[in-house]
Amino acid sequence: MLWRHRARPRRDEALRLSRELGKPLKFCEFLLARGISDSADAIRFAKADLKGLPLPETMPGMKDAVGLLLRARDNGDVVAIHGDYDADGLTATALLARALGSFGYRTINHVPDRLSEGYGLSEEAVRSIRGRGAGLLVTVDCGVSDMGAVLLANELGLPVLVTDHHRIPPRLPPAQAIINPHLGGGFAESPMAGVGVAFMLAWALQRALKARGVEPSGPPLVESLALVALGTIADLVPLTGINRTLVRNGLRLLSGSAWPCLSALKEAARLADAAHVTVRDVGFGMAPRLNAAGRMGSAQPALGLLLSDDPRSAKGFALELDRLNKDRYDGQARLLSLALDKLAGADSGGRQTVVLAGESWHRGLLGLVASKVAELTRKPTVLLSLENGMAFGSGRAAPGYDLLRALDSARPLCLSLGGHSEAAGLRLRAKDLPAFELAFEEGARRQPKPPPEDELSIDFEAGFQDLKVLFKPLGDLEPFGMGHPAPVALVRGVRVLDAAPAKTNGDKHMVLRVQDGATGIGLVGFNLAHMLPKVSPVLDVAMVYEPWVSNHRVPGWRLADFKDAGDWPAQSSQGAT
Repeated sequence: MLWRHRARPRRDEALRLSRELGKPLKFCEFLLARGISDSADAIRFAKADLKGLPLPETMPGMKDAVGLLLRARDNGDVVAIHGDYDADGLTATALLARALGSFGYRTINHVPDRLSEGYGLSEEAVRSIRGRGAGLLVTVDCGVSDMGAVLLANELGLPVLVTDHHRIPPRLPPAQAIINPHLGGGFAESPMAGVGVAFMLAWALQRALKARGVEPSGPPLVESLALVALGTIADLVPLTGINRTLVRNGLRLLSGSAWPCLSALKEAARLADAAHVTVRDVGFGMAPRLNAAGRMGSAQPALGLLLSDDPRSAKGFALELDRLNKDRYDGQARLLSLALDKLAGADSGGRQTVVLAGESWHRGLLGLVASKVAELTRKPTVLLSLENGMAFGSGRAAPGYDLLRALDSARPLCLSLGGHSEAAGLRLRAKDLPAFELAFEEGARRQPKPPPEDELSIDFEAGFQDLKVLFKPLGDLEPFGMGHPAPVALVRGVRVLDAAPAKTNGDKHMVLRVQDGATGIGLVGFNLAHMLPKVSPVLDVAMVYEPWVSNHRVPGWRLADFKDAGDWPAQSSQGAT
């Protein structure tokens, strides 16, 4: 793993900030490393107050969007909400359905089946929704790339309001309104997840209805921030700017929510007793269970859970999701084995990309396995399922690599293509697969290569005694995640007392007992057991701050990596000491 200093803050700057904030010096070195040098900015960042959110009406397209919804209410129209089958799309669908219901709307929901309908708004879905009597179609977490389906809706006289957060395509569909943070207005710096966009729409509508004297029934809209936190963390968007405020406040609500659906999901994820739900809890416990339904087939059990207010019904849905998640885990392992076999037998020919295809590979698992292959090969990867002359694919790439830009060269061959910089979904004819591989490779060669190995950014250097006083101030800067990673501290020249496999999953994890001066601590290194033979008597250790360590829900430090003492350049004389 490559190490680098995130920044080299000056000691006098850290001392100034420490005096102004009344915080430990090392904490202020961390703030400076993250680009926060003003004490007022640091206080605002820590608070992440909802009052600091921009008004929803400032989002481009919001005025037209609210106008469509007000007109639908005045006309008594049924509003159809078309979502997506992942956790972001499901939470967005549930949030908007709950909000519109509290405002007196009649709604119907449609979440496509991944296997029979595929991703996004389809022409079949438009016909079905129109046939069910809808007078307005609202998309959440999809729609901005679905030109044909929106054109059909126009032909059928069905107005379309698109709310999405995916990359803007070369041509926008002719919807009556489009809301997408990438359209600007200050929202593009840290684009929200689909559920965040849905929240902003619901908030703007609430403000417009209150101006008419209409008060919503049911729980306050702010309580739905628990759903925003769940979907935003699951979708791996940056936890900075607006997203940080939404998620920080949403996690508080998620931790104490009395909604039966959220209580049941927490119980299924073994979090029933967790007073403080963390990003890790959501990312590794709650979100995979929501995603499992859409990955394995129909997402209806997950949507049913998020819309349920009955404890017994919610528990039944949650148990079903738990079972589906186990099936997903087993299926993922089998597909990864098949993909690696194909990879081993392929002639890469020095290519910078990986494209693997198989007959009837499970579409719901392609993205997960593509991510594993991309991690192993350090190459942008697309996995495809071949079915009846068609190829359905998912692509993944290393953090920082713009996969969608690399795929642009293959766009003319794709019947559909969309996604983010590091993840994409696509569909093409199987006969075009050879041409697709060449076009993808050509596009990738015009992009900077992904780094040959993972990089670890060091925020500050410290001793074990320094780290003890940082738990509380660093905790004030949670949540950590994409775009705002957990703090990484470097401690140099520690003496190794013991290094051994962990008692649980010792083939994967290791435990390192080390001493810095008179202070000794134990560190867990997840997925580092293979490095045990490299442990030497004296090490430089890089450690990651965790809101909780192992099964103890208290803050601590986790081993991220280590090197022989002195193998990494020392901090410059201008840096913090």
